[in-house]
Amino acid sequence: VGPFSTPNPPVSVPGVGAQAGQPFKLHQPQSKVSVLAGQTLTLNCTTSGAAPPGAVRWLKGWDSGNKTIYDQRDEPQPQSRVMRAVAPSNMDFTILIRDVQPEDMGTYYCVKFRKGILGVEEVFQRGSGTEVSVQGEWGSWSSSWWEPAQPRGLCSG
Repeated sequence: VGPFSTPNPPVSVPGVGAQAGQPFKLHQPQSKVSVLAGQTLTLNCTTSGAAPPGAVRWLKGWDSGNKTIYDQRDEPQPQSRVMRAVAPSNMDFTILIRDVQPEDMGTYYCVKFRKGILGVEEVFQRGSGTEVSVQGEWGSWSSSWWEPAQPRGLCSG
């Protein structure tokens, strides 16, 4: 009896092949989130099912004006304001953005990419988007409106 005569037990790798029979799904549950300036913003994104090779990224904006906020392939940077909430995970891509500022307002998308022809990545599945508004003493900002703060302690007469 040689070393190859007995079958090896299956190796379990979290998030890989665990749900191979199910189609891939990306879930971005928040449609709108409001956060105070200086606080930490949580953007939720989870996946399930069999995923093709390719990274998950968080993008701010869509089309030509988008900016990559988080890329699964990048090493975490200690000084970065953006970090994974559950790392490492192949199914939970929730991110935290620390010290939120007015310029962080906008719509964020969790996007699963796949390797396309000639190794070029293409969008495989995109979340529905989360519109982030930022509030502070100066008022509230979002990507579609601005509301000045109401004066406090003033009497009209």
